[in-house]
Amino acid sequence: MQRLPLIGQSFAHSAVEAVLRAAFEAAGLPIEIERWERRPHQLAAAVETLREDAFVGALIAAPHKEHVAGMMNSLSEDAKVSGAANVVVRTGANLRGHNTDLDGVRAGLTAILPKVAGKWPRQAVVLGAGGGARAVVAVLIGSGFQRIAVFNRHLHKAEAVVAHFARSARHLELRALPWHETFLEVELAKAKLLVNASGIGVEEGASPLPAELLGTGMFVLDLVLNHAATPLMREAQARGGTVANGHASFLAGSAETFGLLTGQAAPAEVMRAALAVELGLPEEGIAVVGD
Repeated sequence: MQRLPLIGQSFAHSAVEAVLRAAFEAAGLPIEIERWERRPHQLAAAVETLREDAFVGALIAAPHKEHVAGMMNSLSEDAKVSGAANVVVRTGANLRGHNTDLDGVRAGLTAILPKVAGKWPRQAVVLGAGGGARAVVAVLIGSGFQRIAVFNRHLHKAEAVVAHFARSARHLELRALPWHETFLEVELAKAKLLVNASGIGVEEGASPLPAELLGTGMFVLDLVLNHAATPLMREAQARGGTVANGHASFLAGSAETFGLLTGQAAPAEVMRAALAVELGLPEEGIAVVGD
């Protein structure tokens, strides 16, 4: 039996644990997920433990994704670009960090944006400044967006995201802005794409924005996982928008995580069914790319 710690400070949402456990069982793989709740000052010691033969790697949860990237022997290109890692793979005593959040964001955008990448909008608004928002910004920069506005209730966190991408974003306008209706209204009037990576709406089922700020015909990716349709999605759809929740993004990222840890193709339908059970939704209500 190989051990796979889920390292974080809070495990309010266990979807990743449930979905990967179901996938490992279906594939007959002796990998056991265990929860390690660690404070930031305990992270380095936890990472050193992962070098032992008993571990296949680790899953990294908030608030450690950015910090753990600096503790790896090497990083994948996506982890380098984003400055964050959510998956650690052990090879011998060496640890390699990956960021499968980017795979998830790519899948989510593919689900709502035009099939031809050349027809994608070039201006976007991103809500949030955590690891998920970093993944969103990294994908948008790599996809040729020309203006990205990052909003967070704590402005200094949005500024930290912008500072991280300053070098790779020289060819575009990347701004951190205060979460205020005046600024949101200005940016949403310019942007056709809105991505909610703030976590607002996960528990309370509320929209992060007043409905009147949304334009017509917008593309909205709401990375909230535990609702089939969030208030933000419904409000955008009522204005002729194209919307998606976090299901396709989550499953795409989880499938990539499975592949990195096992070297095998992920059992997609098993993972989809496990997510449906975890969220208490019918399986046909779990969206994947291509639905």
